[in-house]
Amino acid sequence: MTSNESLVRELVSRFRAGDVPGFADLLHEDFVSHNPGVRHDPAATTGKRAFLAYLSTPFGRDLLAGSIETRRVLADADLVAVHNHVTTAHGLELATVDIFRVRDGLVAEHWDVVQALPPDPANPHGMF
Repeated sequence: MTSNESLVRELVSRFRAGDVPGFADLLHEDFVSHNPGVRHDPAATTGKRAFLAYLSTPFGRDLLAGSIETRRVLADADLVAVHNHVTTAHGLELATVDIFRVRDGLVAEHWDVVQALPPDPANPHGMF
């Protein structure tokens, strides 16, 4: 396991535990999230602060209070991808892929792809 993979596994573990301060400690000061739901005006605040503020929104709190089961982790140099089964506190089930870029031993960038699990899938293969 690479150090970058270990870092991202720890980041996900802290998020899963609802440890926002511990999660924040693993984000680079220049952190950027590409999630379109995260409000961020670079002239007003850092990406790190914007993402932490997102976690205090109703959906962010729902995510933190839910559960995350990591199914796959893929690492390639400074990029680490995590395939998760997320269940929010309100019972919404999601398949997510989070991609993290690591710089200077901290998570510096984040992209995610989120898909709700369909109630009636067209095939038996599942999302995971």
